[in-house]
Amino acid sequence: MNCICIQEYGVLYSDSVAGKGLDDPIKNQVIPAKAWNWLLKATGTDEHKCLVRPINRSGRLGLQVMNYVGVITTPCGCQIEIVPKIDNYSNEKSRCKLFTMLSKVESIKFKSFQNASLKLFNQTIPEVLIHQFLIEVKLVVKRGIRNDYISVKEELPFLRGRLQVAAQLRQPIGRQHLFQVEHDDFQPNRAENRLIHSALKKVVHWAKSYENQRLANELLFVFDDIPISGNIKQDFKRWFNDRSMVHYRGLKEWCELIINEESPYSLAGNQHGLSFLFPMNDLFEEYVAKFLEKRLAHDFGLTEQKPQKYLAYRGGKGLFTMKPDIVIHKDSLENSISILDTKWKRIDQEKTYENGSEDHKRGVSQADMYQLYAYGQKYLKGSGDMFLIYPESETFNEPLDIFNFEVDSKLRLRAVPFKLSLEKNGLDGINFGDHLPNWYLNTNER
Repeated sequence: MNCICIQEYGVLYSDSVAGKGLDDPIKNQVIPAKAWNWLLKATGTDEHKCLVRPINRSGRLGLQVMNYVGVITTPCGCQIEIVPKIDNYSNEKSRCKLFTMLSKVESIKFKSFQNASLKLFNQTIPEVLIHQFLIEVKLVVKRGIRNDYISVKEELPFLRGRLQVAAQLRQPIGRQHLFQVEHDDFQPNRAENRLIHSALKKVVHWAKSYENQRLANELLFVFDDIPISGNIKQDFKRWFNDRSMVHYRGLKEWCELIINEESPYSLAGNQHGLSFLFPMNDLFEEYVAKFLEKRLAHDFGLTEQKPQKYLAYRGGKGLFTMKPDIVIHKDSLENSISILDTKWKRIDQEKTYENGSEDHKRGVSQADMYQLYAYGQKYLKGSGDMFLIYPESETFNEPLDIFNFEVDSKLRLRAVPFKLSLEKNGLDGINFGDHLPNWYLNTNER
């Protein structure tokens, strides 16, 4: 299987037209023509899963990767790993930060990466996922595979359990010395173990590193006497979370992730490998929200995508629903005091035009300004502070000057950077500058 790694907004070229002279392999990669054509067809028709877009570079047609990260496997066996674009950091640190962000977001169950060493992230995203899953299974085996009483019907030369009278009466003459019985057998053939075995069967085919292959085969041997799941959906419903199964709790989400290939934008289908995509816009928004929740002053609350209001009305019916990314409110949900909108893109605090004159917009989108102005009128009644939050970068590490919507307006907008620390003991944080909002506690508590 061909494996390539590329950053967000990198360009993929088909090997049939790419030729030579491609610089910076992290931003430009060549993939087989079959993979290139499938990628264009599979993702170019769905607006909600627009992973790539056609782009012409120096007379060569390529596919530019949009702001999704993760891994996708094409039917021909080409595996494409997409890492976040965070300044000029290495792939290992970018992968590490990706999984740290995923571990903080409750809707995506990644809870095992917070204390992982950087050495783990020298591998590709699929290998990191596989390794962590295998470690979880290994811990379950170490603590003991749970058994359960299973009802078994069989034919025995002696009585055991309950005699099945109806079945015994139907016994042929030559087999009347045998008994049709039903009894409870204490064995590991239960829903949780069947699902783990099913996930291991998939993982052993996906793993490429020697360490992962070795560990996967060792664990498969342990589960060899347990059948794989014959009804995935029903077995997940039967998964118990009682006190005796406490060491199994971390595995249910992993099994769902692997067996169903569940992610916000999984392109599961006819491909025969691990494919998970995570939209960085959504991930960044949720990560910032989780960060802020722990830093709110007393009596302040935070909601995501709520409350929803309408921009206009016609015939008594609300039209054009507005859903701000983050709303800070005090005492009650209706008492909104601040609006925050997250944008996973780069801006330039020193941006100038080609003629050298200063660009006072600094890369802030006009559409974003219109959107925030509407939020300010509907949610803040034309008075208050709003924030556009961008990831910190080499070109944006200090808050921009305040945008006032009128010369003497009480409605203000600030563009501020969010620092994504890539150091092992580093701390993330928002740089509000000298205008720290009254609802924000500047603390390093996690």
